[in-house]
Amino acid sequence: MEEVAFRRLVEVMARMAAGDRAAVFTLYAEFGDRIGGAVRRELRRVGAGATEADDLDGLVMDVCIELFACAGAWDPDGGALPWVWAERRVGQVVRRHVGQHHDGLDDERHDGGTGGRGGPGGEEVQRLESTEPEPLDVLAGLAGRDPRVALLQEGLERVGSRRDRAVLLEVAVQRSLGDTAPATTVGPLFEMRPDAVRQATKRMGDRLRDLAARDHRFAPLAELRLLA
Repeated sequence: MEEVAFRRLVEVMARMAAGDRAAVFTLYAEFGDRIGGAVRRELRRVGAGATEADDLDGLVMDVCIELFACAGAWDPDGGALPWVWAERRVGQVVRRHVGQHHDGLDDERHDGGTGGRGGPGGEEVQRLESTEPEPLDVLAGLAGRDPRVALLQEGLERVGSRRDRAVLLEVAVQRSLGDTAPATTVGPLFEMRPDAVRQATKRMGDRLRDLAARDHRFAPLAELRLLA
């Protein structure tokens, strides 16, 4: 997060720690998009399906309220943004929402499931695909507009499997959110242990650096923060 935005975040969190309830709405208005990213990631982690925009907004507000409750314990020098630091609280908000959603589906099924939405039958709950784009898909879209991203995409495809490429990018996303333990966060998305995530990330980084050193066309990749 850029320095100006972080200073503003610290100010808002301090207001909440002092009991200023209006600051909850300030946090929602100014940092809701960032919090929404953490919420969508948690939804994916628990296997939730597509989430309506109104439901997502409600979840973001619920997270802001949770952050109000623990604002005084957050340390701005701790290295993690509030919604990453309070990951467990974000997870609790999401799991409550998912539980209510599934309960609704169960009630509909037991009542005969005659509604037009066609609830899932049997004992299995259907899992809809998340609408949040995967990092590899985002990379592919950007590659069509930016030759530097296209070079990165080509380099990644040369040195690693689709899973390892996705792991590397997911870890990079978590780091950008201020996550100080990205391997722990990313592991469940791929059914991998944190140490396996760290190994895959290191393997991809080493291979990219080697490619940049061996082939002058890929030399610009060595300057990427991704390989820092």
